[in-house]
Amino acid sequence: MIKEILNKLSRKEDLSNQEMQDVVNHIMCGEVEDNDIESFLLALNEKGIQEPEITAAATVMREKSLKFDIGDGTHIDTCGTGGTGLHTFNCSTASSFVAAAGGASITKHGNKAISSKSGSADFLTEAGADITHDRNKLLNVFNQVGFIFLFAPLHHESMKYVMPARQRIGKKTIFNLLGPHTNPCGARRQIIGVYDNNLLSTFSRVAKNLDMEHVMVVHGEDGLDEISITGPTNVSEYKDFKINEYAICPEDFGIASAPFEDIAAQSSEESLRMVQEAFAGEKSAVQDMIALNSGAALYIARKVDSISEGVELSFDLMNNGKAADKLAAYVRVSNI
Repeated sequence: MIKEILNKLSRKEDLSNQEMQDVVNHIMCGEVEDNDIESFLLALNEKGIQEPEITAAATVMREKSLKFDIGDGTHIDTCGTGGTGLHTFNCSTASSFVAAAGGASITKHGNKAISSKSGSADFLTEAGADITHDRNKLLNVFNQVGFIFLFAPLHHESMKYVMPARQRIGKKTIFNLLGPHTNPCGARRQIIGVYDNNLLSTFSRVAKNLDMEHVMVVHGEDGLDEISITGPTNVSEYKDFKINEYAICPEDFGIASAPFEDIAAQSSEESLRMVQEAFAGEKSAVQDMIALNSGAALYIARKVDSISEGVELSFDLMNNGKAADKLAAYVRVSNI
């Protein structure tokens, strides 16, 4: 079967939903030779990955993941694609704690650094958290804190079959696009940051295909897979079965733009320090950017009626110490 697929890709022909599901299923069951996996990923890149192919692959990856039923269906995720090549502090993770302090239930899906200096797993480990929970411990942490971290390798064991090929390729493949669509707790409300502006509408349509509820796909014009503080951010929002596309700027929320240097971080230690300072009430571009992203998270979680309200609440949660308390509570309970 893989040879037929490779031949079709070599002719620059898109794969049908069924073909994509079949080949990814065979790969993730360990039934495809490593060299053929590498050829498949490279050929798919060369052809150009399409929305139906992402949907099909995400469907299989969801089926293969270790699922974890949790919460009442209102939990959210803030998982981006990464792959920007830009080194900033861990904004989406920090924003998750602010949103959790505001009453949102968070099932944060993430990994160690791949293209950045500090992945969400690195940040949380640096903060002192234990991220290697078993199922019962995860449930206990969620019930006590309203935040859990789902360390991707523990929930997607079948990814081991593609890792050697991905490491040899050394650049983005379709598997970089699947993580945000495969939350192990089945979160149906998400903020998804993407590394390429061309993925905005694609990811919204994939969200619709996967029966999501409310998704904001974001890409900063500076290249960030976050809502950026440096200038405009393009948004594709899927809500009520409709997709709306628009741009937002920090100034829309009464926040001044700031240079990229103000949010850059070269290590998990530096990232944690920057976040802790923001959580201690220190006014900075870091605090402003966290507020922008957690404001959107609170809006997705329906704790506020607009991003603007969410931004205002986020500043309060950082300045009154509740965001810091939430991070400290997670670190403490994760180690029990």
